[in-house]
Formats: sequence, C-alpha cells, structure tokens
Amino acid sequence: MKTLALLGFAEGAVFQRRQAQGTATVRLAEPSGVPQQLASNFIYGIVDNVTARASVSTAIPDLFYTGIGFNACRAGGAQLVAPNRGWAFGENEYVGRFASTLSNYLTTRKLGGDFILLVHDLWGADSLEANTIAYPGDSGDWSSFGRFYDRLFSDLRANNMIDGVVVDIWNEPDIGSFWARSSPQYLDYYGRAHRRLRAEFSALKISGPSLSQPASTSATTWQQWTSYVAANDLIPDIYSWHQLVTSQDPASNLQAFESLRTQNNLPVRPIDINEYAAPEEQIPSTSAWYISRFERLNLRGLRANWAGFGDLHDFLANVVGKNGTEYFPNGEWQLYKYYGGMTGTRVATSGSADGGFDVFATKGDVAKSVKVLAGNMGNTRTYDITINGPKSVGLPASGKVDIRTFRFDWNGRFGKIGAPVDLGVYSHQYSGDQVTFWVTTETANTAYAFEFA
Repeated sequence: MKTLALLGFAEGAVFQRRQAQGTATVRLAEPSGVPQQLASNFIYGIVDNVTARASVSTAIPDLFYTGIGFNACRAGGAQLVAPNRGWAFGENEYVGRFASTLSNYLTTRKLGGDFILLVHDLWGADSLEANTIAYPGDSGDWSSFGRFYDRLFSDLRANNMIDGVVVDIWNEPDIGSFWARSSPQYLDYYGRAHRRLRAEFSALKISGPSLSQPASTSATTWQQWTSYVAANDLIPDIYSWHQLVTSQDPASNLQAFESLRTQNNLPVRPIDINEYAAPEEQIPSTSAWYISRFERLNLRGLRANWAGFGDLHDFLANVVGKNGTEYFPNGEWQLYKYYGGMTGTRVATSGSADGGFDVFATKGDVAKSVKVLAGNMGNTRTYDITINGPKSVGLPASGKVDIRTFRFDWNGRFGKIGAPVDLGVYSHQYSGDQVTFWVTTETANTAYAFEFA
C-alpha cells in the first residue's frame, strides 16, 4: 500500500502524485553494523592557531564538530603565501606550512579525529604555482626529496605528531595542477616515499593513490598504480581516491576498484573517498545521497573544500558561516547534525535502481525508534520509499504507523538555517510487514528525514 509522504511544494498544498522514478528500500530486520558518521569529515576547514606557536584552534566552537560526528580532517598548509609557500621555495618557506599542519592536527586530535597529512602541500604543489616549482626526482636528482623527508620526520617526532596520522603520499598526481611531471616520475616518488615512511614509522598509516579520477578499470593511471604497488609490495594502509565528477557513482567506482584489486592480488584495506562532492553537489539533497552511499559501502568520505586562500582554512569545508567571529550553521550543517544523531544500529538499505535517490536508516534500542534520511542527486523527481520489517521494531505486521517528516532547507553557503522543519505526522496504513510511501522534494536542494512516531 502506497501512501502520501509529503504534501506539495508548499506546506499544506495538495497535488496529484507523479509517477515514481524508482524505489529506495529500508530493511529493518537486517542490521548492518554501527553508524560511524563516515561522511562527517572534510579537507581543511579548520582555522589555524599559529600566533605564538602551533596550538589547538578554538575559533570555531567544538559543538560544530561534535554535533556532526566529525572524525577526520585532511590538511597540509595549502595556499599560504610567501614566506610560507612550501619546501619547493626553500626550507624556510616550509616552516609556516608545517605550523599550520600541526595546529590542524592538534585540533583534530582534541576532537577525536584522524588526521590525514598532505605531503604535496608541505612541498608547495598546491595548484597555485604547480607549473613553476621543482618536483621530487627532477632530472634524476632525489637529494631535495631526501632532505624534505628528513625534516618532516624530525618535525613529526619533535611534536609527537604520530598518533592518528595518515600520510597521504601525494594528492591528485594524475593532474598537472598538483603533479606537473610524468607518471613514471610519480611512481618512482611514490615508491621512495612509501619505503622511507615504512622504515621510519611503524605507527604511521599511509594512504594512496588519492587520484582525482575515481577508480576505473579503463583508466591508465589506475592500471599503472595498482600494478606498480602490487609488483613492488608498496601497498598503502588505506586506499583512496576522489569523487568529484557528477556523472560518477561511488558504488560503480568501488566495483571498478575491486576488479583492479583482485586482478593485482592486492589485499582488502579500508577506503577513503578523501574528497567528495563537486561545488554544485554541496547541498542537503545530494549530501544525504552521498551519506547513504558511503554508509552502505563502508567508505569514509571527506567533503571537498572549494574555498580559496583564507577561506580554505575556515568554515569546516563550508558547513558553517560567521558574523565577525560568531559562527552559525548553514543548511548543510543542519543535515550533518541530524546524521550525527543517527545512533543505534545501522540497517540494510538499497537506493533506487536509477541511482538518483538513496536512503540511510538506523533503529534504536527503543521500540519503534527508526530514522530514515533521504536525498537525491539534486532533482525534484518523485520516488518511493519502502520500509520492510516493521515487526522487527515492535510494530504489528499490518495496521497503521505514524511517521513524522523533517525537511532540510538550503539558503546558500553563508545562509543561516535553523533546525530542520517539522512537517508533522502522517498516518500510513500498511500490510504484509511492509510500508511504502512516496516523496516529491520541494526543491532540488531539499533533503528529508522520516521517523516512526
């Protein structure tokens, strides 16, 4: 039985149900682990505190981190200007970038997160002057590379910067904005850096390849990297890539990676999508879609940060704004806050067959305690949600269930948004231990949550 979920494009406005484009499914009787807020992470976004020495930053109140379930940051002093442009401009220009990195590390660790260290930014290959600098191994000379890692290792030890660190060997080596050299030179660098890290630190984790292109069996860069690390025993602790192409789906890319991994006899490892969401995708609807994908696929995701210069080191990758020094939430933060509060047991879900709509769901220890977060790829199409197994949460196999709906609004990157809008409770008749209702989003930006009342 299908029943109404939302009443139109304005509250209370009734309109004729449109043909559903597909169905997303929640299976309450199938637990799938504990919610980990795998998507509540970001690259940069933390204010540096380096006035006297690198220290924890308190500029952005802790509640903006803890409220969303923050658990990882990725940084390395990018886009700082002279005299802090990175190692490639002289060792003295590395110092300020390391101080920024250390401050971000200390803040991240205070809040319980892992810190992914961006070597390329410490070097100075942060896209601003990537075509003008020297790179590791230019003309076969690896001496500067050696001195750089000597200094980095010394600084890591001197500052007890070991626990919780993941070293990202190089970011986006497949594009000239970050690696303006050949693929063979990159692979040579990767191998040298990997061996040095393994020899010096047993506790540090390594991630790679952090390619800009999502995993693909037809991509030469992916074929070369997987075969190279397999042949030379250079396997990272965490596989990583970026998900920034709007036509790509993490589910399909994961399948491609699994094919590459098995072809090369590489072991299973955790996976980081260490930059996700193109600028136009950083809206509540599509963020909810990514959250649903990552939780189902067990992929840790870090929001991409499309800000520049000073803004890059602020705003938690654009989920908060500020008036003066006072921070406030935007619509994205409100969505991630709700997601951060989805505790209990994660349950199995399936997205719509067309890939355009998805759900993430949890159930608590209390009977009827069910939460479903729903989002799409930035459209206003109609989709069904089917919830199987009401009996598993203390409801009868047939009857009536009251479901409360919340709406997540969006008013731009710096648009202050309050708590999600409570659209009230709607009673759904159901049978066969299954309830189905339909959803038409009010705008392409809007996400929704549904709770058993």
